[in-house]
Amino acid sequence: MKALTQQELQQFVSYFAPILDGAQLQDVLVNDRGLALGFRKDIHYWMILDLVPNNPLMLIFEEECPFKKGPKTKPVSLFMNSHARNLYLTSMTVVEEFGRVVRLILKNSQMECEIEIRLIPKQCNVIVKAHGKQVAWDRPLELTAAPVVENPPAPRTLEEIHEEWLAEQSSAKKPSLDPVAQWEKQKKKDLEKKNKALSEIQKQIESDKHDLWYEAGQFLKTHGTLEVPEHLRPCINFQESLSWNIENSFSKAKQLVGKKEGARERLIELQEEIARLEKSRYQEKPKKTALVDLMQKAEARGRKLHLESGALAYCGKSAADNLALLRQAKAWDYWLHLRDYPGAHAIIHRQRDQLISPTEIQEVAEWVAKESLSSKSLMVGQKVAVVIVECRFVRPIKGDKLGRVTYHSEKTLSFTLRHS
Repeated sequence: MKALTQQELQQFVSYFAPILDGAQLQDVLVNDRGLALGFRKDIHYWMILDLVPNNPLMLIFEEECPFKKGPKTKPVSLFMNSHARNLYLTSMTVVEEFGRVVRLILKNSQMECEIEIRLIPKQCNVIVKAHGKQVAWDRPLELTAAPVVENPPAPRTLEEIHEEWLAEQSSAKKPSLDPVAQWEKQKKKDLEKKNKALSEIQKQIESDKHDLWYEAGQFLKTHGTLEVPEHLRPCINFQESLSWNIENSFSKAKQLVGKKEGARERLIELQEEIARLEKSRYQEKPKKTALVDLMQKAEARGRKLHLESGALAYCGKSAADNLALLRQAKAWDYWLHLRDYPGAHAIIHRQRDQLISPTEIQEVAEWVAKESLSSKSLMVGQKVAVVIVECRFVRPIKGDKLGRVTYHSEKTLSFTLRHS
């Protein structure tokens, strides 16, 4: 579908700016195509930023989000989660000087973040600025004054734009390849790659280049001159001395012989890999089970935090709740607490081998600080340290005060608190 025209964008912002004024940014979703920003006011609003290079769009949906979160994060979404989430939208304007550019200002009493949304075809971008730093969806290009459009087309209504976009999303959904066909396709690709490598190694083994270097060394040593036959001239560096060239020629010959030995070993390995791959058959991978609600399983009270990676963080309401959560946690789950602040700890419940980014660890640590400690205990800008360790290395102390534990094999991360 067509990108938003200048008139349509003006119409869009004029309609939605008053509605979203004061809304809190609570969610940031991302996929390869763009972003979805979840704002909460009276209801949940989803701002879809479809960043298709030739036809960028900006849409708003209520409650239901027609945007599928992708498997990977992007720097701009991580930065937005750290510096824009939980702030309130105070301004939404069109930067008329540059045409199809929208600027959002989000604030609270201590922080401010600017989001610049460029909906110019072939220059679409989202640029987030906060604390003197800037992160963009794509490499920002320098903006120029918007050209004057004579006789612009009649603007579409907001309803028409939304319906066109939804219809395009529906028609774009193609059935995915059969997993067996996908596997066979990848197998064919791997075999082609390995056979190509095998051919190159065979050429290396069959090469007689080492003989040429050895012949050059013998000629130099026997005749004592750099005036060599024409076929040996590529082996000679006429800027260096006779002795240097003799040593270099024999060294190159020895090096090439050594490489041949290594190539022969790799040839055998490659032949075995190709044979195994040719005999291999598709095997269906076991599906990962969904994460169980640890709070419900432990019959504990407390709070829960959803992380962007899909993991869940839990913080008990009391020492007994924290102990119950720890006993129900998996061995690979993370136990986390703020060093030198008794009682402030949490469990990060995750899939086995699932990576938890440092950004998410800091998010959980700040959340625990906010939920478990009084506002007077910690302040924005204060440096704190967080201890993180797998639950397998945490043990309650028998006979000691409820909630006291011992642990080992921990890691300590230090950071500055960003939220009060």
